Amino acid sequence: MTTDPKTGKPSIGETFKQTFANDDPCANNARNIGIVAGALIGALVGNKVAGGNKAVGTLVGLGLGGALGGFIGSEVDKRQCELAKIQKKYDLDMQVTPIEVQATQTTASAPAQSQKVGLSVSVVDVEGKPQFQSGSATLEADASVHFAEIARQYSLKTQLDALGPNASQQEKDKVAQALSVKRVLLIGHTDDTGSTSLNAELSEQRAREVTKVFKANGVAEDQLFYQGAGETLPVADNRTEQGRAKNRRVEIVDLSNEEVFNLYLKTRRANTAYYRPADSMTPVAQSKPVAAGSNKPKKAVPAAAKSEMPAANAAQPAAGDDKKRNMKSIPTPTATADNTIDFGGVPFNVALASLDVGELKSSGKTLRLISEAQASDMREIASCNLDRPRQSGAVKSFKSGKTYATSEFLPGLYGRTWHDTVGGHLVILNKVAVLSDGAAPANAPELKVYTRYDAVKGRNAKPDIELAPAVNTYQGSQGLLYRVFADGKSGLECMDILFPANNASVAAGGKILYNHGGSDYVVDFKPRMAASQK
Repeated sequence: MTTDPKTGKPSIGETFKQTFANDDPCANNARNIGIVAGALIGALVGNKVAGGNKAVGTLVGLGLGGALGGFIGSEVDKRQCELAKIQKKYDLDMQVTPIEVQATQTTASAPAQSQKVGLSVSVVDVEGKPQFQSGSATLEADASVHFAEIARQYSLKTQLDALGPNASQQEKDKVAQALSVKRVLLIGHTDDTGSTSLNAELSEQRAREVTKVFKANGVAEDQLFYQGAGETLPVADNRTEQGRAKNRRVEIVDLSNEEVFNLYLKTRRANTAYYRPADSMTPVAQSKPVAAGSNKPKKAVPAAAKSEMPAANAAQPAAGDDKKRNMKSIPTPTATADNTIDFGGVPFNVALASLDVGELKSSGKTLRLISEAQASDMREIASCNLDRPRQSGAVKSFKSGKTYATSEFLPGLYGRTWHDTVGGHLVILNKVAVLSDGAAPANAPELKVYTRYDAVKGRNAKPDIELAPAVNTYQGSQGLLYRVFADGKSGLECMDILFPANNASVAAGGKILYNHGGSDYVVDFKPRMAASQK
């Protein structure tokens, strides 16, 4: 401990650390931070509540905000301390990470304050002590014991017992009220080996199995949610066995109330820096796939426009647009004997096939894991042929088993039709829908390609390609990357579309990757929303 040489007492820096940044998980960091941040938040709220009387509003806000922030912070501290004891008792590979809400900055010179509102608790298999039986959702005996003890930290009985015999009824009521609005999400995660759909399915089964343990140990079922995220939310590099081992985990996310829970679902993002490119996805034995979960809740999608075909007078690319896009003369596109389609592109290379999506960050600075990396990147999966579909399950209510849908769609991406003519071929995507929560696809779109399309003569033509392709989405500072996997149908491999954040009716850019005559090509693609839907 650092002391002041004049007084022999702890220095100002040491006092600050012991109060706000103590390394001991059983210290009162969160409570002390909560009192300060809660008071600041309360002051801002109080000013609004009190209208013009800022003095009264600030006093009321400081009292309410400080008390509430201190109580939440203290509860987070206590739970983190008890979890640290459980980790040591059972020798668990467990990572406990606080989740915080960042308060509005009060002045230009003062830093923004933050308030801890929950925890992310990841439990990873220890070598020789798996949590689940191989290939199943059945918990091993030891895992059942330690998950039961973790679960009891969220039960009312444990919380009331912790108050002690001399606690007042008011204190008991306060604890019961805080616990009743808490939300607990159990998430299963896997590494990226094996089938992405099977990983998602098994991870959901395992997440639900752990959720059952929580209910059996006193946690109310209407507070419990579960998800199978599969490989979509890695915390370590999947290119190493050590990293893959860390990704096979069960995560417990607790949040102070429903509003914070909704904010968490809306703002969480995958760290794509840990994604392996498809060309390095060599088979790796995975005898114990783990529960998985994701932020791709299903939601009803509005019906597509009555006619998916652009009208004869709809805006079409002007003659020569393809030449400008590809910077070379394009031969007349044809379908070859092997039934692949030539979109008139140029030989593939990653630089030409990549779009600038900007920096991949959490969409909101208001809520974050305190220790998380704040930025990701897509260098390993820069073009769509380096990526692969990554499937995740929806967040579900344990009480009802139904998908927990919390948000609307992103602007312009709520079941709309987008189209472009590329190399003389009409490419259409129907039912393009992306949820605000996690910028996740709401459904598989309809992909249709009409070769040598004539807007007048081909109104009722049968499409040469008709698919319901898998989709990945990535939110960047330049817009949303909508990645479509066509699986080589008629040579079409995949496509990327960059939808701007400003609800524009024309995409910011796009790329189509295809194989023709045994070689890979790339061509620019800039779809626009169907005129009848603008």
